[in-house]
Order: sequence, then structure tokens, then C-alpha cells
Amino acid sequence: MSKIVWRFALAGVAIWSVVAFLTYSVVDLVGSGASAYGTVPGFPAEPFSFAWIAAKAHTVGLSAVAAGWLAGAAMILGAAFLFQRLFGRRRAVHAPRSYGSSIPSGPFGDGPRAGR
Repeated sequence: MSKIVWRFALAGVAIWSVVAFLTYSVVDLVGSGASAYGTVPGFPAEPFSFAWIAAKAHTVGLSAVAAGWLAGAAMILGAAFLFQRLFGRRRAVHAPRSYGSSIPSGPFGDGPRAGR
């Protein structure tokens, strides 16, 4: 059960990563295009102009997409961890038992005939 949970979690993170990458690409394409609008090549954008504001929004947008990916991946993996801890089976430890015998038991073949 544990392997299945973690495989689904990793598949979820993979799908979430593809969605985040596509979002990052769209924000980068639109943001870089908007920040280049109205600027003269080779010169920085004037403060508080459209290009300057678009460049700042582009930077904030890319950071927000990266933070959203990180938060989503952490939630998916955290949910898998909690699911495993809450609903996972506990395996019993199998230890040798004597079942009430007073005769000590040693390794097999340790009896009086072992030396012959």
C-alpha cells in the first residue's frame, strides 16, 4: 500500500510540475513581451513607465509561479506522508518464542551427536 501511495504522489508531483512549467512559460512569454514594449534597445526603462512596471510584475509573477509550484509539491508529498502514517499497516516483528518450554534451545545440531 505504501508503494502505491508514493507512486501516485510522485505522479501527482510530475503532473503538477508540468502544469507549473507551462504556467511559468506563459508568464515569462507575456511578461517579457510586455516589459519590452515601449523601450529603446540598449537603454534601461524609465522608472514608473509601463515597461518598468511590466518588468517588475514579470519578476513577481515568475517568483509567484515558482512559489506556487513549491507549495503544491509540498502539499502533495505531505498528504502522501500523512496518508501513509495514518492508514499504513504496521508489520509485526516476528521474534522466536519458546512457548513456555523450560528447556533452553540452541542452534540446530548443537546436541551430543554433533561431534561424531
